[in-house]
Amino acid sequence: MLITDYAASRHLASRLELGINHHLCKQRIGQTVEQIFATLCPDQAPSLTKLPLLTAWEDMAVFYQSNRNRKIELNKLARTEGVLLTNWWLEELHKTQFPLWERMTLFWHNHFTSSLTKVIWPQWMLKQHQLLRTHALGNFAELLHAIAKDPAMLTYLDGSKNIATSPNENFARELLELFTLGVGHYNEQDIIQVARAFSGWNVNNLTGEFIFQPKLHDNSQKHFLGHSGKFNGTDIINILLDQPRTAEHLAEKFWKEFISHESVNPSIIQEWATTFRESGYEIKALLLKIITSPIFWETQQRGSLIKSPVEFTLGLIRELQIPFAEYPALKIVNQQLGQDLFNPPDVKGWRGGTDWITNTRLIRRYDLIPKLLAEHGSEAQSLVRELVAKTNAVGSIGSSIKAGGFFKNILPQISCSTDPSPLVAWLLPVKPVAAPNCNQNADTILMTVLKDPTYQLR
Repeated sequence: MLITDYAASRHLASRLELGINHHLCKQRIGQTVEQIFATLCPDQAPSLTKLPLLTAWEDMAVFYQSNRNRKIELNKLARTEGVLLTNWWLEELHKTQFPLWERMTLFWHNHFTSSLTKVIWPQWMLKQHQLLRTHALGNFAELLHAIAKDPAMLTYLDGSKNIATSPNENFARELLELFTLGVGHYNEQDIIQVARAFSGWNVNNLTGEFIFQPKLHDNSQKHFLGHSGKFNGTDIINILLDQPRTAEHLAEKFWKEFISHESVNPSIIQEWATTFRESGYEIKALLLKIITSPIFWETQQRGSLIKSPVEFTLGLIRELQIPFAEYPALKIVNQQLGQDLFNPPDVKGWRGGTDWITNTRLIRRYDLIPKLLAEHGSEAQSLVRELVAKTNAVGSIGSSIKAGGFFKNILPQISCSTDPSPLVAWLLPVKPVAAPNCNQNADTILMTVLKDPTYQLR
């Protein structure tokens, strides 16, 4: 599929990246979706700019053998370093050259939720983050097998409490409800059987690694989704991967991430799920199927998603190319807006959609814009002034953008001193609620565009 105009190029970027890079959108006109997708997806996880400075695990593991006062000290250290971990990821999201990879890491962080609040140890949360990054655009089957042995996941969903004589159902329930089948496609007996199969899966607190404890495992006969045997956790995951419903559930999650938060189209989901399963659960195959589907390119899908706090704040900083470095403050802002990385609200993660926009949170979003521009606006002026500068007739900068006709109703008159339409086309997914005045200066036009309600959409 060929990208023929700026609006289409921008739409693709809004769904796959973090913020809209104006120059890249212009460069991609005339390229195919497949070509662009290939540039966004390296063969393996891209290198990080750096790793957070966390205490080595062997120095934290003494917690389990320490007295009360020492445990209090180590807990305090863990909380402090947990903040450092969050600040580190915000910096990576800001500076990444492969925003799709980071976006998908964030997607899986919200699918396979774990929280610092319960896990406590930032070392384990970093290890889980690295696992999610490694497989972010890789193979879902491999990721599912790996996450079941992840120390943070086992801690978060009480794997250490799951023993043959007293099965703990927390991981089993979320494996079925959230990670694979979805609500309504299993029963309570299935949960019990899965819990029994995963009994004995635990974490070695001294090494911070997965450990299987045979003496605590239920090795008796189990019955699950029409299969019988002395199943362990690996067997259960393989059975789940054989269920068409697992691919459908993931396709539905991708629909809400890349198409719309509204009701899904069952026939399209079936088509996507078939592609996903036939590929052997290759995530890139599913994503490419989505972005080359007609539904993705329907005009009404543009601006149909609400930006998450991370998409809003990091997108704004990246779009305006601000050399931002105040990540502790950014963590607090995102937390106030409802998205504290490494601390999703519960096992179901951030719900997204209209849950992001309460009256208080929306006001805080609007308040952030002038504050950020007052402190860093000068860095954005060059590109903004270039875009709104009026040239002969329609303007050479705006001509390629307006070729798609998306913003044809806000073209400036010849008498205007500026041409706001290229800036609007760059920063907004749909026509603004209130178009900027073409006689305003560049700074005022930028503020008007960024505070338009449609800037909250992607």
